[in-house]
Amino acid sequence: MAETPRKDFIFFNSSNRIGMIEPNGTGEHDLAFDVSNQSLWQMRFPFSDGRRAVLVSQEPPRNPKAKFDDKDGAAFARTHQWIYDVVSKRLTEVPVPSLMSVVALLPGERRFLVCGAIDNETQLFTANLDGTEPDWIYRGPGYAYGATLSPDGGRVAYHVTNVPGRNGYEIYVVDIKTRKRILVASDPEYLNFGPQWSPDGEWILYQRCADQKDPGHERSDLCLSRADGSEQRVLTAGRSHWFATSYGSPETRGGGSNLPMWSPDGRVVTYTRCRPGSRTAWEFQADRPDADHFNRDYRPDLARGGTEICLINPKTGEVKAITHDDPPIWNWRTVWSPDSKRIVFARAAVGRPAELWIMDADGRNQRFLTRGADNKGADFPHWVRLSSGALVNRP
Repeated sequence: MAETPRKDFIFFNSSNRIGMIEPNGTGEHDLAFDVSNQSLWQMRFPFSDGRRAVLVSQEPPRNPKAKFDDKDGAAFARTHQWIYDVVSKRLTEVPVPSLMSVVALLPGERRFLVCGAIDNETQLFTANLDGTEPDWIYRGPGYAYGATLSPDGGRVAYHVTNVPGRNGYEIYVVDIKTRKRILVASDPEYLNFGPQWSPDGEWILYQRCADQKDPGHERSDLCLSRADGSEQRVLTAGRSHWFATSYGSPETRGGGSNLPMWSPDGRVVTYTRCRPGSRTAWEFQADRPDADHFNRDYRPDLARGGTEICLINPKTGEVKAITHDDPPIWNWRTVWSPDSKRIVFARAAVGRPAELWIMDADGRNQRFLTRGADNKGADFPHWVRLSSGALVNRP
């Protein structure tokens, strides 16, 4: 049977909606869904048929000012997971508990991998596409998220926090069949975050943040571990990776954890290097009674510098900058094309909304793509390959 022709699209977040654009900058439009009381929509991942994709939506939190550890969960937005057919426009909800995330498809694409926590109990399980027949891989204390599936579909890497008697953020790998867990990264001085599998399944890329020195989680270093935890390497120094991004004006503000990414061919890893002395317009004030990663003071008068997107050779540690902006600007959120030939990324000047740009893998041919809906910002790109006939209706 002949393979169905595919077409590349870049999905992104803009004004809490899902936007869509082709890599050549044409065909931009939003996805609109007739579902009430949803304040945020995001793309998660596509099925291999190129016709379906998993989306997530959120209701507004009951109390946006509630603290992270409030027992009633008032600070959290109730989440919903969906399967979206981009041809029929049918949206089908996957009935998994709120605060749980559908994170991957298992081989054969008949079951999901689901991760999250309920009442500070980690729950990692698989389930049918309709949410039935859950099969727990692991249950235990703490709040686990950031789960990723190994390329062969047999292991899960995740980070977990709030485990009594343990270090702040630890990374584990668990075997789906045997349920055997391996501790990959744990250190009382660091927050270990965001495990990413190498394409060959041999290595785990992650970040470590010296959170006691950096309570705003602004920056981190990049590390590698063998998937069995037997070998550890630090790829960067000086907490130079821009970890907790915060950008834009008070009206167009955005943020979120900025993860390094393997190229699909496994040759290099992206790295968002802060220039010496750089600082954003959003200042974390630890002495504020309501201070957390989201409540910061806007001080554009103190902002300076920016970042460079770099490539790291994971074998040699060689670093090559592929953006060279003068004056400096803030670049982040790199996403590779499936063929490893291009990178889409976010970019913003101080106090300006985020933009999506695209460039060749060596940094050449940088081109602006979009500033999002009503020019209010675009972030969190996903490079998705759909069947050529699976096009969303355009206005």
